[in-house]
Amino acid sequence: MFVNLRAEATIGSSTEFQGIGVHNGKAVTMKALPSQEGFGIVFKRTDIFGKNPFIKLSPEAVVDPTLCTRVVNNDGVQVTVVEHLLAALRICGITNALIELDSSEAPIMDGSAAVFVKEFKKAGIIRQDSFVPAGVIKRPIVVKSKNGGISLTPNEHCKISVKVSYDKINPVVGIHNQHSFVLEDGESSLNDIADSRTFGWVEDYEKIKSMGMALGASEENTIAIKDDSLINLNGLRNPKELVMHKCLDLIGDISVLGYDIIGKIECLNPSHSLNNNMIRTLAKELYRHKIVTTGNTENLNGRLKFA
Repeated sequence: MFVNLRAEATIGSSTEFQGIGVHNGKAVTMKALPSQEGFGIVFKRTDIFGKNPFIKLSPEAVVDPTLCTRVVNNDGVQVTVVEHLLAALRICGITNALIELDSSEAPIMDGSAAVFVKEFKKAGIIRQDSFVPAGVIKRPIVVKSKNGGISLTPNEHCKISVKVSYDKINPVVGIHNQHSFVLEDGESSLNDIADSRTFGWVEDYEKIKSMGMALGASEENTIAIKDDSLINLNGLRNPKELVMHKCLDLIGDISVLGYDIIGKIECLNPSHSLNNNMIRTLAKELYRHKIVTTGNTENLNGRLKFA
């Protein structure tokens, strides 16, 4: 099976974002800086002293993926709500960048990845000489949650299908509860996914706040649902916005692997926790599949490890 690997890439110039954290409600300045090939996506907390401020992505770096994706290093330094940023980087094809933050949470912006994508493209995307490895799915992988599941099966591309179906969302999405796409850099079909905002239910708001989360949530960055209807005056950006946001989260969550997936990913009611379960399972079972590094498929028998 021939796999056309994509080139590594970085941004053409530094880019800055200012906003608030949707969960901690705190102001944050975040910068994305160009990096050399092989660097990967690395977070740096500029407000941390006396501890290691750097966090390198890996499935093991993700902890407690409740209502968001949270990455942490061995010193306990963490950055939360990284999924939209990671999805934007993946959509733009950016594989190498240093992300500096002066707070523990990435800015939520408008609740989607659209601002990140726009600014990355404005800064320019520089292709590099090395290639991104690809994990070729050779046999089925299935992980399940209480009300959903994810399966990986062989396919010639990274083809993703997401369906949402549970009592609280069915009346809102109606027939627009499923979306499928092929994950390729710069595809126009990913624009609506990047533009799709996070969502939540008003009835859950106080409970989530009592957990110390959603302190920065507002109608400016969250689709608010109450009694099977939307509170947001302008409604949805597209009829599939809710399921497309689940696609966005998935793109961001699988990017922590450090290599591309070549296979079909079918999801029912994905969540950050379920997504992380899937990538951890794949990482542990990688020896059962194959890795492509230079255009030729090699059976590495688990000898290749990704930090």
